[in-house]
Amino acid sequence: MPPVHQEQAEQQAVQQAWPGGPIDRSLLTRYEHHVARHIWFGQERFEGDKPELRIVSLGRKLAEKIPDHHPQVIQGWLDISGLCWLERTSLKQTDPQLISAFVERWHPETSSFHMPFGEMTITLDDVACLLHLPVRGQFYTPVSVSQEQAAQLAVELLGEEYDFALQETVEQRGGYFSQQWLYESYNRNVNLYGKYDCAARAWMLMLVGHTILADKSYTRVDAKWLLLFSDLSAVHTYSWASIALVCLYDNLNDASMFTTRALAGYPTLLQCWIHEYFPTLGRRAQSGLNCDNPGFPRAMRWMYKQGKTKLREYRPILDALTPDDVIWRPFETHRGSIPFDLITLYSGHLRGSTVVPYLPERCIRQFGYVQYIPPPPPLAPAYSDIDSDWIGYHASVDRVLQPTRPVAYASETVSDYISWYYRVSHPRLCRPVDGPHGAPPVPHYAPAHAPAPDAPVDDAPADNAPQESALQRERRWREMARGALETFVTRIDANRDDGDFEELFFALDVCRGAYP
Repeated sequence: MPPVHQEQAEQQAVQQAWPGGPIDRSLLTRYEHHVARHIWFGQERFEGDKPELRIVSLGRKLAEKIPDHHPQVIQGWLDISGLCWLERTSLKQTDPQLISAFVERWHPETSSFHMPFGEMTITLDDVACLLHLPVRGQFYTPVSVSQEQAAQLAVELLGEEYDFALQETVEQRGGYFSQQWLYESYNRNVNLYGKYDCAARAWMLMLVGHTILADKSYTRVDAKWLLLFSDLSAVHTYSWASIALVCLYDNLNDASMFTTRALAGYPTLLQCWIHEYFPTLGRRAQSGLNCDNPGFPRAMRWMYKQGKTKLREYRPILDALTPDDVIWRPFETHRGSIPFDLITLYSGHLRGSTVVPYLPERCIRQFGYVQYIPPPPPLAPAYSDIDSDWIGYHASVDRVLQPTRPVAYASETVSDYISWYYRVSHPRLCRPVDGPHGAPPVPHYAPAHAPAPDAPVDDAPADNAPQESALQRERRWREMARGALETFVTRIDANRDDGDFEELFFALDVCRGAYP
């Protein structure tokens, strides 16, 4: 085919719309196999009345295993590791209906949920605030181990006999340990042998296997992660927030495909994230803990409460969401415990159990900046390049922030963002013809607070606008000052603990309303 005609044919193929899906197919290249496409045609993953995913929370099983107290030396290693709060954050049950409704809007190409008003995602900052896992640190990509290699690791790091460990891996049919076996190893090393280092490793491996690294078996842990705990004094040097996020992203990628029937990973992280950002969705039961002042992780703010809304009912509810239904920056009151870290605006790829794109520019409103049309997702580079980009994160942060500015109102976007988004994505999952559970037709979008076409460049109010009160004026100027201060703090990478910036952070807290 001549080059000109080939280019025209490619353009026509890209612009061929999926029914109910994107008009421009250049972004969501896996949409053909995505669950959203099948939902549009009335197809469900399961036959019958339960179309939701199989989702299991291991919080109750973990709570039953947590001792009243660890030996002091083990507790010390656990505290230093950065993993200690995982013992307390898990919901004993989660809502598979609510979680499934969000999984249906997840797209692996962008690592984001595609909502009616744009993209949102679980960020590194969200993981840090919800779970208090360390963000900064090195990446770790494990290598799978055989039954024999797993048994040898158990000898070297858990203090077990080789034949006994091999019997366990043979029963698990691979390089795995059951969660119960690790728990018993912990107890043996504490109560019988006094091997506290081995006990600490068994406990930490079991802990992450119940939470951030849970797999679809819901009963076992991959032995390949044991090497993370070989040097107990260095466990904190890993970016555990990245490890957790990579695992969650990877499982969401898998669960968003129509043929997948279950969601692995840590459902507590996803459900607590939904509770924080979407106050009108689900049955939100609060624990009563003040998770800001004492420094508890924000996930401890929530408890399970059984809901009555079914997945098919959630779909039109999510279809009807607007930007006003979102708390765009839910963790501002938590900054005394987890200060904002500029590295969470790093853009590129994260590596752990696999490699996933991490693209905060697609959800920049969650960081308090005006949402612009993001560039196409980049291709995954080599591992060494991912590590270099992570170490030199300032370069990608500058690239993310350069096209934008702090928002004037929480959900602000550039004028052409939504029209672009509607071309490359699907704002609705339900067809308008599906009756009471169907979505309304896609409205003509007009950005909230958008200035009139003939408004002056400085966005001054129109002549016939209501008179601004003194309180409104004060709030407006305080918001402008807050945005300017946050931009400055971000650019200089100031630390709240640094005494040189004490007055700066005091002024920022005043603008945020921390002082009456």
